[in-house]
Amino acid sequence: MEIKELLQKLTVREKASLLTGDAGMLTHAIEHLGIPAKNLADGPHGIRHDKEENCTSFPNLCSAAATFDTELLYEMGEALGSDCVEHDVDMLLGPGINIKRYANCGRNFEYFSEDPVLAGELAAAYINGLQSLGVAASLKHYALNNQEKDRLNVSVEADERTIREIYLKCFEIAVKKSQPKSVMCSYNKYQSIWCSENKYLLSDILKDEWGFKGFVVSDWGAVQNAGRAIAAGLDLQMPNNWIMADELEKALADGTLSEERLDDAVTRFLSFALSDKSKSPKYDRDKRHDIARRVAAAGTVLLKNDGVLPLNSEKYKKIAVVGEYGDNALSYGQGSAEVYPHDEYIENPLGELKKALPESEFIYLKTYEKRSFSDGMLWPTVGTFNETIKDCDVVLMFVGAMESEDTENFDRRTLAINPNHEMFVNAAINLGKKVVVICQSGSAMVFGRWRNQANAILQMWLGGEAAGGAIADILTGKINPSGRLPETFPKKERSDLDTGNGLVVRYSEGFEVGYRYYDSHPEEVVFPFGHGLSYTDFEYKNASLQKIGDDLVVSFSLKNTGSVDGAEVVQLYAAKPLSCVSRVPKELKAFKKVFLHAGEEKEVSITLPCSDLAYYNPVLRDWVVENGEYLLYIAASSQDIRLSLSFNADGEMPYTTKQISEGMIG
Repeated sequence: MEIKELLQKLTVREKASLLTGDAGMLTHAIEHLGIPAKNLADGPHGIRHDKEENCTSFPNLCSAAATFDTELLYEMGEALGSDCVEHDVDMLLGPGINIKRYANCGRNFEYFSEDPVLAGELAAAYINGLQSLGVAASLKHYALNNQEKDRLNVSVEADERTIREIYLKCFEIAVKKSQPKSVMCSYNKYQSIWCSENKYLLSDILKDEWGFKGFVVSDWGAVQNAGRAIAAGLDLQMPNNWIMADELEKALADGTLSEERLDDAVTRFLSFALSDKSKSPKYDRDKRHDIARRVAAAGTVLLKNDGVLPLNSEKYKKIAVVGEYGDNALSYGQGSAEVYPHDEYIENPLGELKKALPESEFIYLKTYEKRSFSDGMLWPTVGTFNETIKDCDVVLMFVGAMESEDTENFDRRTLAINPNHEMFVNAAINLGKKVVVICQSGSAMVFGRWRNQANAILQMWLGGEAAGGAIADILTGKINPSGRLPETFPKKERSDLDTGNGLVVRYSEGFEVGYRYYDSHPEEVVFPFGHGLSYTDFEYKNASLQKIGDDLVVSFSLKNTGSVDGAEVVQLYAAKPLSCVSRVPKELKAFKKVFLHAGEEKEVSITLPCSDLAYYNPVLRDWVVENGEYLLYIAASSQDIRLSLSFNADGEMPYTTKQISEGMIG
């Protein structure tokens, strides 16, 4: 039966029943009209079902983001879709795309980046892969949900340019490039209006301006008033609201809600409810695991290496593995994103290292635990620790965030590494050993002064069920590291960010989020956005620029000058040195992962639409490309510029400074 015909047959109360859940993760069915119930499931990195279902635990999005690889994210999304088909899930509640404004946000492990272009492009690839199998994605949390503290009631105050260019831009990119079947609204308020009732966000921007064709679902329990929410642009309230029909009948009667908007909500929901998932080929659980391992390896970032890596049995005959993280990896955050695979699919670093280096002798010291905090009584154990590792050729220190700190509902107390961990890292360094530090966390960490003495540092993130195998592949050189930081690792926590008083949080820093702030304060950076090393080197040369239609085409030569194959992440930044509005030093506009064999050279081209140079003008309520000079930087990180070009914008732009000043635009 067609949706138009169904609308004529449905009563108001039946329509209302479709716009709320039937149970925690189930939508309503109306059997006599052939409308089925749909199964929904958390979360972004795998299906949060009972352990006996053996769902794949993929790397958390903090790890997936570090791949800077849209093709791999499509493949991960497709693999998630295959899991959903196998486990009868119609909609997966992900991906999460909120900007990492506040590094201490407990849920940062579920989000991609501090940069909206990187987050938006990767999310679009993930969604396209997931939905290629007919499984719906739910892009979340829309919008401005950038901390867990007071998320249920806080109102965010931010100026229009800031939200458009930073916090909404990632959603805009993902919506326009992937058309997710649903977008999930957040709990918080924007400018004192609940996001679930915010017509400006849900209807004016998302649906009317961006052309979103799917339905808006509430976060669980985010609706305060069903009539106002549906009127504003919400389409599905979750979980179940048993008085939904009464509330909507009242809203229709008093004029809060129109019949046209009610039917639009039902139409949007039915386009999902009446769709079918693909018929999946024979399910291969091992293949899902292999994909998880490849993503985890591709997202591992080599932050520092003085030549101690990669490991081999000839050079390192006796290897110490220190810390519980080395035998029982911190592989996922807590809350709605937890995934529970069967034990046989969970790889631990120590076991995988033993397989990779069978001729080396391994010594394991638990020393400190994932849940254990600093205790001065541990000092006497340092002597025993030193005695145990004194004959080892290299010491692998597995450190990271505490197990309970990457979680929903709470923000992290600190970005600092647990003092227990740092105490033993320093002990190994002071003993004169070669020390490799492997960090597991869901977001940026603040490293102590040992960072200057450690021989190598890797950021392993939360790598899912195959994290152990992935880190073994990187440490031993089976895979050449190609991960890059999707967020800045600072020397200290920022003290200038407002996190609110329980009622309101003010984004008074404006655009100065992540590297957009640190570019003006480079002295506060340990490892910049986009940074990551390889076991080979890359040479950039011969940059050129062409304007083809409304696009800029940036080209240059990239050569692998080392002796091993590897992939480089090329980053394109733009700057407007002279502007009529305030701007940050530069912004990421595009990126590309390029694989090169040893000695190979390629011509690399990146296409940049001229419209991507625009800023948002809140008076015009439109995007404006200024006339004048722009600088384009071809870079290996936000602070490692390899080549630069300039471009002069004039003539047929969407809007120009000249047109504005002469009053040609009213």
